[in-house]
Amino acid sequence: MIQSVKVKNLSLSKDNVRKSNRDAGIDTLAANIAAQCLLQNLIVTPLKKAGTFTVKAGGRRLRALQLLIEQGTLPADHSVPVLVLSDDDNAIETSLAENFQRVPMNSADECTAFNFLIQKGMTAEDVAKRQGVTTRFVEQRVRLAELAPAVFEALAAGEITLGVAQAYAVTTDLDRQARVFAQMKTSYYGDNPDNIRRAILNGTVKANDAKARFVGREAYVAAGGRIEGDLFATEGDENWIDVDLIETLAASKLEAAAAELARDQGLAFVTPIAATHVPYDLERQLHEYHAPARALTEDETARVEALGCENEALIDQLEQELPDGSAEAEAANARIEAIERELETIEDARHEIDPALKSQIGTFVYIGGDGQPRVHTRLFSEKPVVDPNAPPKESGGAAGEGLASDAEQGPKLSATLIDELATQRRQILVAHIASDQGLALDLTIFLMAQNVVFEQAHIPNHSTLKSGAAGFPIFGFRDEGSMASQTIDDQRQRLDTSWAGHKTMTERFDAFRALDDEARGAWVAFSIARTLEPTLNVAEGYRSNGFHDHLGRLLDIQVENWWRPTAENFFGRVKKTLMLDALEEIGGPILRGRYKDAKKGDLAGTCASLCNGQGIVEAEIREKATAWLPEAMRFEAQEKPARTPLRSTFTDDVDDADPAEDEDLDEDGDDAIASEGGDDHEAEDLSQAA
Repeated sequence: MIQSVKVKNLSLSKDNVRKSNRDAGIDTLAANIAAQCLLQNLIVTPLKKAGTFTVKAGGRRLRALQLLIEQGTLPADHSVPVLVLSDDDNAIETSLAENFQRVPMNSADECTAFNFLIQKGMTAEDVAKRQGVTTRFVEQRVRLAELAPAVFEALAAGEITLGVAQAYAVTTDLDRQARVFAQMKTSYYGDNPDNIRRAILNGTVKANDAKARFVGREAYVAAGGRIEGDLFATEGDENWIDVDLIETLAASKLEAAAAELARDQGLAFVTPIAATHVPYDLERQLHEYHAPARALTEDETARVEALGCENEALIDQLEQELPDGSAEAEAANARIEAIERELETIEDARHEIDPALKSQIGTFVYIGGDGQPRVHTRLFSEKPVVDPNAPPKESGGAAGEGLASDAEQGPKLSATLIDELATQRRQILVAHIASDQGLALDLTIFLMAQNVVFEQAHIPNHSTLKSGAAGFPIFGFRDEGSMASQTIDDQRQRLDTSWAGHKTMTERFDAFRALDDEARGAWVAFSIARTLEPTLNVAEGYRSNGFHDHLGRLLDIQVENWWRPTAENFFGRVKKTLMLDALEEIGGPILRGRYKDAKKGDLAGTCASLCNGQGIVEAEIREKATAWLPEAMRFEAQEKPARTPLRSTFTDDVDDADPAEDEDLDEDGDDAIASEGGDDHEAEDLSQAA
């Protein structure tokens, strides 16, 4: 029997079969009831007290009604319709049937219903409020309702999942949706949302792309550019579909910047490159030019010394005499800043290029990863630069070096004698350099730095010391857009190359030694760092190197601030189990269980969104997710001993020997190894001399 009962006379029965997740979505249900009223009666049985009942089916609706009364949305004496049963056994069976026999609404029907309400004139905000969902949820469902017929019919028939349908909905171009769907439905990986998105967006540009940021949204739209918002991605994530227009606008804007730079700097050319890096092949077609820094004049030297003394005196006053915040301290700080600016001006004057040479050299301007134009710090020329003020070369002279005549070369020596004498002189030179630590360190840095600057010139320096850049294991792999690669590019461009402009190695070395400690330190850091090969925190294999992990720990590298896993670079390329493990590590078994039945493509997108701070989750889970990394990317591996230690050659057969004998063997072994190494080096030296 159906009758009306006040909510305050209802209580939840302990016999209700729903025991778990009772409070899930109560706020949403309450909002829906407030907008639509109670659309389904509760099922109750009477209690001993007259007029009171216990709810056997409809517990969530009861809690939603109680919440609305508590909030003041409904009056305290609000009544609702209930079906009164007299038999508790029938009530339990009814509760089970109501919960167990419920069939979730088809996603396509859900989208059609939302779209119907919008077509009737309701706004997305109105529908969201009445249905207890977000406005974005409504917009997403309406977008799905407007899919290409073939795609929507597949969703309604259960042939594709909701996640796959969302992948097609990243564009409103129905023809493109239908065309990609026809291709994908027969493809082996055609049900992977990431593959579908890549196919759909092929020929589009994301709003955060460097070129898009360089052009600017306003300029792009003003030129007739079309934009599509991806309702199933983060807020503000857009697809710019007129790629040719972006290229045209970027090239035009960059050409204007290049022309202005060439005019202001007086350069022969400034080549615009509408990319995030200057192609190596373009650089190889030109001659790299390095302007040598001139020596300071006597007046400049005196001024630098005077400014240095004044600066030190002011710093002493600030540290010992002047109180913080006083007028005197502020005046001293202002004077220190003025001194620094004057010193920079003097230093910049040393690097000024002769206007007569500027007419022969130029550079590149390109688009940085941040969307800002960047000027290549290195200069280039189409032909070797000729200084018009330089004295004429002697006949037969080589660039930067005059060739001596036969008479000046002295008596001719046999090849064997030349090799023997060269070896003896080398030994003398090595003995002296090995005793001068300061010069040896300068020489080390210089040889590596010269290898960086003149990497393609193959300048003979008669040294085995090299600092060649380690190659990527994947041919053609590009990583210019990453934060780390952009930082490396910035570091390379900030290196002081003023010494490299001198013509002979002798002049370059002397100029390099004249650099301050910070400038030389930057060179050794960059030169050494670029030699490191790619490694990973894996159990074994060629890519495993615990020492690199040790370096990462010493530097306290926070990988999560430099690299984040996405569907493209990680989650979409690993097994589903690994993704679920990641979710459990982030949010425990509950988060894992929430997505255990998700399709692999949908799961990859969910994990990527969560790890990039885009998921709607609790603050604690968000914090863990944005710091999560796959184990391979962490610097946690410990260095393992070599499989065949050097000393094993001498100790494998003497495990039971006396410790003292072990020590003797170690010493003998080390001596033997040193001796063998010396012979090898000697042979190598003779080979080099030959």
